[in-house]
Amino acid sequence: MYCSPCDLRAAGFGADQFPDDRLPALCERATRYIDMVTGRWFEPRGMTIRIDGNGGKALPLPHFLIEAGSVRLGGVPVAEYVLYNRMEDRDYPKLYAERGWPKGALNVEIAGLWGYVDAAGGGAYVTPPMIARAAMKLISLTGAAGLGDTAAISDASERGRVVKETTDGHSYEMKAASSASGGSGVVASYTGDQEIDQILDMYAARSMGLGLI
Repeated sequence: MYCSPCDLRAAGFGADQFPDDRLPALCERATRYIDMVTGRWFEPRGMTIRIDGNGGKALPLPHFLIEAGSVRLGGVPVAEYVLYNRMEDRDYPKLYAERGWPKGALNVEIAGLWGYVDAAGGGAYVTPPMIARAAMKLISLTGAAGLGDTAAISDASERGRVVKETTDGHSYEMKAASSASGGSGVVASYTGDQEIDQILDMYAARSMGLGLI
């Protein structure tokens, strides 16, 4: 999950509005909502993904592959390849093989640890801090009803309410907006809160084209 009950308490989420027994579900819902609207996930997750071979030596990946477990081409293990998985490759991850990746429908199978994460040193990976911030603000925006209550999101957006939080002794206020605008143009409105929408749009995947098994 992109935030924890402890994170929420430390950020000043009071037990009167956010009871202890609701916090895990609220964190989980915020995480799933972010996954859904961005088309990415922001923590290491082990899974197998199938994609189409493109006929070239460099095979773009639909998500950032942190660590490869196994790679198969047409069901046959591939041992000779180079994985581009540096942090600077997060937006353009790929596998390179001198033998190439013959064209085919979902003929490349990659098992490993995937996720758009930040490096934390010592081989550890963490959720990008801005995503964690967006998750907590989502919970603040919707209240204890959670993201399953779409009326809560709509109501918060339309009223343009001020959301006040306290973190590490510092207070700040953010006013919800009906749309967000970044430096390169209009940003999609996912929640109506300008800061959340800017973060989600910044981290949103622009294309998918994958098969999960």
